[in-house]
Amino acid sequence: MKKVISWGLGILEALIIAYVIFLTGCLLFVNDFGHTQFGKYTLIEVDKGQASLLDGVEDGDLLVIKNGEDIVKGNIIYYYSVINEQYFVKKSAVTEIKEDSFGAMYTVDVANKAETAAIPDKKVIGNYISVHRRLGKILTVLESKIGFLFLVLLPMMCIFIYHVYSFIVILKFEKNDLDEEDEIEVLEAEKPKKKRKTKKKS
Repeated sequence: MKKVISWGLGILEALIIAYVIFLTGCLLFVNDFGHTQFGKYTLIEVDKGQASLLDGVEDGDLLVIKNGEDIVKGNIIYYYSVINEQYFVKKSAVTEIKEDSFGAMYTVDVANKAETAAIPDKKVIGNYISVHRRLGKILTVLESKIGFLFLVLLPMMCIFIYHVYSFIVILKFEKNDLDEEDEIEVLEAEKPKKKRKTKKKS
Protein backbone atom coordinates (compact mmCIF):
# COMPACT_ATOMS: atom_id res chain seq x y z
CA MET A 1 0.00 0.00 0.00
CA LYS A 2 2.85 2.35 0.87
CA LYS A 3 4.46 1.70 -2.52
CA VAL A 4 1.20 2.53 -4.32
CA ILE A 5 0.88 5.81 -2.38
CA SER A 6 4.52 6.62 -3.08
CA TRP A 7 4.07 5.98 -6.83
CA GLY A 8 0.89 8.05 -6.85
CA LEU A 9 2.62 10.98 -5.16
CA GLY A 10 5.54 10.67 -7.59
CA ILE A 11 3.22 10.80 -10.61
CA LEU A 12 1.31 13.75 -9.13
CA GLU A 13 4.57 15.57 -8.47
CA ALA A 14 5.76 14.97 -12.05
CA LEU A 15 2.45 16.31 -13.43
CA ILE A 16 2.64 19.41 -11.24
CA ILE A 17 6.24 20.09 -12.31
CA ALA A 18 5.36 19.62 -16.01
CA TYR A 19 2.37 21.92 -15.60
CA VAL A 20 4.46 24.56 -13.82
CA ILE A 21 7.16 24.41 -16.54
CA PHE A 22 4.54 24.83 -19.28
CA LEU A 23 2.81 27.72 -17.54
CA THR A 24 6.12 29.44 -16.78
CA GLY A 25 7.03 29.08 -20.47
CA CYS A 26 3.71 30.69 -21.43
CA LEU A 27 4.57 33.66 -19.24
CA LEU A 28 8.16 33.96 -20.42
CA PHE A 29 7.71 33.45 -24.17
CA VAL A 30 5.41 36.41 -24.81
CA ASN A 31 5.96 38.19 -28.12
CA ASP A 32 5.84 41.93 -28.82
CA PHE A 33 2.08 41.73 -29.39
CA GLY A 34 1.28 40.30 -25.97
CA HIS A 35 0.67 36.66 -26.93
CA THR A 36 2.53 33.48 -26.02
CA GLN A 37 4.68 32.20 -28.88
CA PHE A 38 6.66 28.96 -29.03
CA GLY A 39 8.70 29.07 -32.23
CA LYS A 40 6.23 28.93 -35.13
CA TYR A 41 3.21 28.42 -32.87
CA THR A 42 1.27 31.33 -31.35
CA LEU A 43 -1.44 30.95 -28.70
CA ILE A 44 -4.35 33.39 -28.97
CA GLU A 45 -6.85 33.62 -26.12
CA VAL A 46 -10.19 34.70 -27.57
CA ASP A 47 -12.32 37.28 -25.73
CA LYS A 48 -15.59 38.87 -26.82
CA GLY A 49 -13.87 41.58 -28.87
CA GLN A 50 -11.65 39.07 -30.63
CA ALA A 51 -14.53 36.66 -31.27
CA SER A 52 -16.41 39.38 -33.18
CA LEU A 53 -13.52 39.67 -35.68
CA LEU A 54 -13.14 35.97 -36.56
CA ASP A 55 -15.66 33.47 -37.87
CA GLY A 56 -16.08 30.11 -36.14
CA VAL A 57 -14.64 31.09 -32.76
CA GLU A 58 -16.29 31.97 -29.46
CA ASP A 59 -15.39 33.85 -26.32
CA GLY A 60 -13.09 31.66 -24.23
CA ASP A 61 -11.63 29.63 -27.10
CA LEU A 62 -7.91 29.10 -27.64
CA LEU A 63 -6.44 29.52 -31.12
CA VAL A 64 -3.17 27.82 -31.99
CA ILE A 65 -1.84 29.46 -35.14
CA LYS A 66 1.16 28.06 -36.99
CA ASN A 67 3.36 30.01 -39.37
CA GLY A 68 4.03 27.50 -42.15
CA GLU A 69 6.29 29.94 -44.04
CA ASP A 70 4.72 28.70 -47.26
CA ILE A 71 2.22 31.50 -47.80
CA VAL A 72 1.19 32.00 -51.40
CA LYS A 73 -1.31 34.16 -53.19
CA GLY A 74 -4.88 33.14 -52.32
CA ASN A 75 -4.04 31.79 -48.85
CA ILE A 76 -5.95 32.92 -45.78
CA ILE A 77 -3.52 34.43 -43.29
CA TYR A 78 -3.92 35.55 -39.69
CA TYR A 79 -2.25 38.80 -38.71
CA TYR A 80 -2.16 41.49 -36.02
CA SER A 81 -4.22 44.64 -36.54
CA VAL A 82 -4.45 47.71 -34.31
CA ILE A 83 -7.94 48.70 -33.15
CA ASN A 84 -8.30 51.44 -30.52
CA GLU A 85 -4.60 51.15 -29.66
CA GLN A 86 -4.91 47.40 -29.00
CA TYR A 87 -3.70 44.45 -31.03
CA PHE A 88 -6.35 42.08 -32.38
CA VAL A 89 -6.11 39.12 -34.73
CA LYS A 90 -7.75 39.31 -38.15
CA LYS A 91 -7.80 36.99 -41.13
CA SER A 92 -7.85 37.86 -44.82
CA ALA A 93 -7.01 36.40 -48.19
CA VAL A 94 -3.66 37.29 -49.72
CA THR A 95 -3.98 39.05 -53.08
CA GLU A 96 -0.33 40.00 -53.64
CA ILE A 97 3.10 39.30 -52.15
CA LYS A 98 6.11 41.58 -52.50
CA GLU A 99 9.52 40.64 -51.17
CA ASP A 100 12.70 42.63 -50.77
CA SER A 101 15.85 42.61 -48.63
CA PHE A 102 13.85 43.84 -45.61
CA GLY A 103 11.25 41.07 -45.73
CA ALA A 104 7.85 40.41 -47.28
CA MET A 105 4.77 42.60 -47.64
CA TYR A 106 1.38 40.92 -48.02
CA THR A 107 -1.55 42.71 -49.63
CA VAL A 108 -4.85 41.37 -48.32
CA ASP A 109 -8.54 42.00 -48.91
CA VAL A 110 -10.12 43.73 -45.93
CA ALA A 111 -13.26 41.88 -44.85
CA ASN A 112 -16.56 43.69 -45.43
CA LYS A 113 -14.73 46.52 -47.20
CA ALA A 114 -13.94 47.09 -50.85
CA GLU A 115 -10.29 47.88 -50.15
CA THR A 116 -6.97 46.25 -49.47
CA ALA A 117 -4.34 46.55 -46.75
CA ALA A 118 -0.58 45.98 -46.71
CA ILE A 119 0.61 43.68 -43.91
CA PRO A 120 4.36 43.40 -43.15
CA ASP A 121 5.63 39.91 -42.42
CA LYS A 122 6.39 40.86 -38.80
CA LYS A 123 2.66 41.18 -38.15
CA VAL A 124 1.74 37.94 -39.89
CA ILE A 125 1.01 35.17 -37.37
CA GLY A 126 0.53 32.27 -39.76
CA ASN A 127 -1.75 30.44 -42.14
CA TYR A 128 -2.64 27.27 -40.21
CA ILE A 129 -5.06 27.32 -37.29
CA SER A 130 -6.62 24.94 -34.78
CA VAL A 131 -9.42 25.94 -32.39
CA HIS A 132 -9.67 24.54 -28.87
CA ARG A 133 -12.96 25.25 -27.14
CA ARG A 134 -12.88 26.93 -23.70
CA LEU A 135 -9.15 26.46 -23.21
CA GLY A 136 -8.49 30.14 -23.81
CA LYS A 137 -10.41 31.17 -20.72
CA ILE A 138 -8.53 28.61 -18.63
CA LEU A 139 -5.17 29.83 -19.95
CA THR A 140 -6.16 33.44 -19.24
CA VAL A 141 -6.82 32.58 -15.59
CA LEU A 142 -3.58 30.59 -15.31
CA GLU A 143 -1.51 33.44 -16.74
CA SER A 144 -3.04 36.07 -14.44
CA LYS A 145 -1.19 37.24 -11.32
CA ILE A 146 -3.61 35.44 -9.02
CA GLY A 147 -3.41 32.31 -11.14
CA PHE A 148 0.40 32.38 -11.09
CA LEU A 149 0.40 32.86 -7.31
CA PHE A 150 -2.04 30.07 -6.44
CA LEU A 151 -1.45 27.68 -9.34
CA VAL A 152 2.32 27.96 -9.78
CA LEU A 153 4.00 29.21 -6.61
CA LEU A 154 1.66 27.41 -4.22
CA PRO A 155 2.08 23.94 -5.83
CA MET A 156 5.86 24.39 -5.90
CA MET A 157 5.81 25.43 -2.24
CA CYS A 158 3.75 22.33 -1.38
CA ILE A 159 6.24 20.09 -3.18
CA PHE A 160 9.14 21.76 -1.34
CA ILE A 161 7.42 21.37 2.06
CA TYR A 162 6.63 17.73 1.30
CA HIS A 163 10.26 16.94 0.48
CA VAL A 164 11.49 18.75 3.63
CA TYR A 165 8.97 16.78 5.71
CA SER A 166 10.04 13.49 4.09
CA PHE A 167 13.70 14.33 4.78
CA ILE A 168 12.95 15.09 8.46
CA VAL A 169 10.97 11.84 8.84
CA ILE A 170 13.84 9.83 7.35
CA LEU A 171 16.34 11.46 9.70
CA LYS A 172 14.05 10.79 12.66
CA PHE A 173 13.70 7.10 11.82
CA GLU A 174 17.44 6.74 11.29
CA LYS A 175 18.08 8.38 14.69
CA ASN A 176 15.59 6.05 16.38
CA ASP A 177 17.26 3.02 14.76
CA LEU A 178 20.68 4.19 15.98
CA ASP A 179 19.33 4.74 19.53
CA GLU A 180 17.82 1.25 19.56
CA GLU A 181 21.12 -0.25 18.41
CA ASP A 182 22.98 1.64 21.16
CA GLU A 183 20.52 0.39 23.79
CA ILE A 184 20.95 -3.20 22.60
CA GLU A 185 24.75 -2.87 22.79
CA VAL A 186 24.53 -1.46 26.35
CA LEU A 187 22.25 -4.29 27.48
CA GLU A 188 24.54 -6.87 25.96
CA ALA A 189 27.49 -5.32 27.75
CA GLU A 190 25.68 -5.33 31.12
CA LYS A 191 24.77 -9.03 30.96
CA PRO A 192 26.93 -11.05 33.45
CA LYS A 193 29.27 -13.46 31.80
CA LYS A 194 28.58 -17.13 32.61
CA LYS A 195 31.46 -18.99 34.17
CA ARG A 196 32.32 -22.33 32.71
CA LYS A 197 31.95 -25.23 35.15
CA THR A 198 35.06 -27.41 35.44
CA LYS A 199 34.78 -31.07 36.48
CA LYS A 200 36.96 -32.15 39.39
CA LYS A 201 39.29 -35.08 38.71
CA SER A 202 38.69 -38.09 41.00
